[in-house]
Amino acid sequence: MVNKVRIEIAGSRYVIATPEGEERVLSLGREIDAQVRQLMDGNDRVSLNDALVLCCLNYANAYKKSEESADNMRTQLTDYLEDATLARIELDETKRENERLKRRLEMLGGSEDGQTKL
Repeated sequence: MVNKVRIEIAGSRYVIATPEGEERVLSLGREIDAQVRQLMDGNDRVSLNDALVLCCLNYANAYKKSEESADNMRTQLTDYLEDATLARIELDETKRENERLKRRLEMLGGSEDGQTKL
């Protein structure tokens, strides 16, 4: 379902057709409007287009950083899963070795508590 949402940024009105919810789009519009106004209020030489381009650059930079962070987390998670798999394999090998040693001890006349029978 496509929603049509009206937003206003720095006095200009836009109708956005989006599958996103209305409140989300309104919130994004308010956020961009606040950033554009802050950029324009801080410097009389900054036009609306300049402010919008600067906002786009800020958002693109934040998006790239988020992607890099997510990629880094995926890599770490993969490494942790590989470590856990190796630890599980080592545990299984240790259990098998322990069972083998218990059987050998029993064959040699010892008991499970490690005491040798006389």
